[in-house]
Amino acid sequence: MTAPEPPLPQPHQQPQQPHPFSAQPPAFDQSVPYGYAPIAAAPPRPGRLGAGLAAGLTAGLTAGLVATLASALAYGFVMKAADGQWSWFALALALAIALGLGRFGGRHPALPVLGALFSLLGVFLGQLFFIYLVLHQQYGLGPTDVFGSDLGDTLSGWRSLLDAKDLLFYGIAGAEGFVFTRRFGRG
Repeated sequence: MTAPEPPLPQPHQQPQQPHPFSAQPPAFDQSVPYGYAPIAAAPPRPGRLGAGLAAGLTAGLTAGLVATLASALAYGFVMKAADGQWSWFALALALAIALGLGRFGGRHPALPVLGALFSLLGVFLGQLFFIYLVLHQQYGLGPTDVFGSDLGDTLSGWRSLLDAKDLLFYGIAGAEGFVFTRRFGRG
C-alpha cells in the first residue's frame, strides 16, 4: 500500500482587502483600513433661512442708510461747489448706496427696491443740504432755522427750484440704485 502523499506547500496568501476607493467605509466599531479616518456624522441643523435673511436685510439697511446720509452730504457739498447740480454725482450717489445695500444685504429680493428708494432719498436730502448751505452762506441761518420750524418754507423753496433736470437726476438715481443693488447682491 502506498502512503498518502504529503500535501504540497501552498504559497502564503494574505487576506483579501477591498480597494480603498471602491469599498464603502467600515462601520465605526470595525477596524479602519488604510485611507479611511473615522468621521463623526454632523448633527442635523435646523433651517435658519428666516434668521439669515433678517440679518442680511438688517445689515443691508444699516449700510444703505449710512451710505444714503453720507452721499447726501457729499452731494450737497458738490452742488454748492459747482453752484448747481452735477448729473454724474447722482450716479455716484446711487452707486455708493447700492454698494452698501448689495454687499452687506446679499440677495434679499427687497433690497433692489430699497436701493432705488434710498437713492431717491439721497438726492432729495442732498438738495435740501444744498439749500441749507446756500442759506447759511447768504443769511447766516443755522440748521434749526432751515430744518426746524421753518421746514415748510424750506420745502416750498425746494419745490420752486425743481425743474426737468431735477427729474432726470431723480430718474437716474432711482434706476441705477435698483440695478446696482441687484448687481452687487449677486456678487
